[in-house]
Amino acid sequence: MTNKSEIIQSIKQQNNPMIVANRLSTFIVHAIREGSINLYEAYLLNGEVIKWYRKGYTQPAWKSPVLVSNCLAILNQKLLSHIFDGNTVTENIYKLGLEAYRLNDDKRKHYIMDKYALFLEAQDSPALLHELQSIRNNADKQSYDDGPYHFDEFPFECFSPETILLEGGGHLFEKTIQDEIEDLIVELNLT
Repeated sequence: MTNKSEIIQSIKQQNNPMIVANRLSTFIVHAIREGSINLYEAYLLNGEVIKWYRKGYTQPAWKSPVLVSNCLAILNQKLLSHIFDGNTVTENIYKLGLEAYRLNDDKRKHYIMDKYALFLEAQDSPALLHELQSIRNNADKQSYDDGPYHFDEFPFECFSPETILLEGGGHLFEKTIQDEIEDLIVELNLT
């Protein structure tokens, strides 16, 4: 699935928000890896993924569990929001993160979940950003049993929000959006 019409058609055939989120996430992964969308476009689309996942775990009809991976996806989105958006968007993502953390039933020891509220504010903590960066940089040495890891979620291995924030490189990323991606976001909000 690599174009807007295919993803819209696929989503319109589905009413389960978790499946919609998974399909959209797959679209983002393929598009960003093939270079057909930029990081800003992927960030905006991933915001839609998070909305669809949230529908799945907050609406009684679906009763989907909140997974650690959902919390990690929101954390990465929060870090990216400091690169691309203002305080209102950042604050909303922060609230989504706290909500997901509260609803998460997986209470096992986890390198981020043990300090999740702190990590949600990592943009102000070089120590926490360095911790995330170190784990990402040593991805091949991480134990499968200790995951999932923040690099398993958008923006995956393609970009490192923590490194961008540490290096102050947010200005390097243009906030441009193709008409096709803008149309896709509109369609997602009408569905």
